[in-house]
Amino acid sequence: MRLFRSKHEKLLDDLQQEIDQRWAKVGLGKADPFFRSRRDDGSPHVEVRGARYDIVVTERGSENQRIAGLCVEDAARWFVFGMAAGHAQRDELRMRTAPKDALKLPHGLTDDGYSRWNWMAPAIGMMEKISAEWGEWACKDYQAVLRRAPLQDYEKRNARFPLPPDAD
Repeated sequence: MRLFRSKHEKLLDDLQQEIDQRWAKVGLGKADPFFRSRRDDGSPHVEVRGARYDIVVTERGSENQRIAGLCVEDAARWFVFGMAAGHAQRDELRMRTAPKDALKLPHGLTDDGYSRWNWMAPAIGMMEKISAEWGEWACKDYQAVLRRAPLQDYEKRNARFPLPPDAD
């Protein structure tokens, strides 16, 4: 173990600690570590600029996205929200059941019971466990997604959680 850490390393450690503390409130095990250097595979990594954090996504040598100038709390929220969505998506898949009267969907496949709301709602719930503010932020984020791409009729039928008010 190194006795001296650079300011850069300390800021990265501070971010991981913030993520760990926030994720512990959800009660779903240990938080995932974030990447501290580029991997060029589409995974996000963190760069420190001054005392601020940039979340950067690179793939095959190209930068695809940069969320720049975040404070430690905002950077942590971004990673925690990703972990919440990932857990919720795994649970949705594990618990998904095809309806007994499964219909053919407009694109020709048979309804398998999928609904985005079945992972969005639990992800919001996880964020609410961390804080009301983070839950509200997650809810607003998903509301924006659903305004751009509303739930399909089959997703509304398959929802296991009460639909958001504007889903009708």
